[in-house]
Amino acid sequence: MRNIKSVVLTLLVMFAISVLIAGCSKKDAQTQNGDMNSKNNSKDTNNMSNMNSSNKLDGMEMIRVSSMQCGTCKKNIETAVSKVEGVSVVKVDKDKKIAHVEFDKSKTSLSKIEEAITSAGYDANDKKKDMKAYENLDDCCKLPKDQKEPGQH
Repeated sequence: MRNIKSVVLTLLVMFAISVLIAGCSKKDAQTQNGDMNSKNNSKDTNNMSNMNSSNKLDGMEMIRVSSMQCGTCKKNIETAVSKVEGVSVVKVDKDKKIAHVEFDKSKTSLSKIEEAITSAGYDANDKKKDMKAYENLDDCCKLPKDQKEPGQH
């Protein structure tokens, strides 16, 4: 009888400890989720207030950069476009030869962004590259027919 009481008591203590641990873990998870939700809500609120304070629609464009050849070209184009006032995001996909650009329409335009790309020596949509800038590019950035050592990318 005494053994049964001690087994039952041990089981009760273990059950109580399990409930406490599970309860604490659940509370920690809720607190962390609450913190995450709070942070996300703050970001959303900040983004909304930024959008509302400017009251400007941001432009988003995909620009074909067909003369791009390599990773150096990618960096050159991203650098040139990021210097255009009003551009907030520029990401160049080297494989698809497309530049994704987000910008403030009140500060710049697609035409100005294309001009920055052509001034760097690359074609942008239907606009042709500035030949002087193109001649100054690294050999790997030039079209294969213009490279001194074809295939060096």
